[in-house]
Amino acid sequence: MIRLLVLLLAATPAPAQDMKVVPAAVFKPFFKGDSTATAVKAFTMDTKAVTNAAFLKFVSNNPQWSAQNIQRLFAEAEYLSHWTSAFTEGLDHQLANQPVVNVSWFAARAYCQSQGKRLPSMAEWETAALSAPVDSRYQNTNDIILDWYSRKMPEGATVGSVYRNQDGIYDLFGLVWEWTEDFDRVNFSDDSRNSAELPAGLFCGSASIDAADAADYATFVRYAFRASLKGNYTGRKLGFRCVKSL
Repeated sequence: MIRLLVLLLAATPAPAQDMKVVPAAVFKPFFKGDSTATAVKAFTMDTKAVTNAAFLKFVSNNPQWSAQNIQRLFAEAEYLSHWTSAFTEGLDHQLANQPVVNVSWFAARAYCQSQGKRLPSMAEWETAALSAPVDSRYQNTNDIILDWYSRKMPEGATVGSVYRNQDGIYDLFGLVWEWTEDFDRVNFSDDSRNSAELPAGLFCGSASIDAADAADYATFVRYAFRASLKGNYTGRKLGFRCVKSL
């Protein structure tokens, strides 16, 4: 049955991912104790998160990244778990165009490399996310984030359904969380996998002492979420998109 489902899913065409240029900028770290502001060179970013259809094409061509074959070192047991339940009737148009979730950092990284791309650095992702929405419902990205945090995350929402920013990129907020290349470098250290190096105040009110903007609740949540991750983690609301250097 699983093999038949994979064949059905793989037969669904995955359109080539469109990319847009994110202009060069200066990235200012969220925490004062972090390194100084960093110049971010212009780069191109996928306009939408990677979909189930696109990731299935990758898995079909690279079976070592299937749920059946992947090593636990690279993904926990929930990796692609929704494919064996939500996909029991094949891949309809809506499911095909939903963002792929339950993918680990290792798998997301391998996918991007297979496309001649890479995962965005945290500085690049945050730079792209600063672009204002082109949507009369929202005055700025903070409105989108607070709306997202205040309600249940949408089930079954397709890529491109939340908002578009001024650079032509969709849904950096409001759809799923997204992996970055250096997700584990939240603060203070080149390699923060050692939890002892994480800022003690990141998960409590004292974090505002070190924050560049103590009122920026939305960014606190985003950084705390990244700090909780490990490379083999997966999540039903954790996906990704790719970038390419110019």
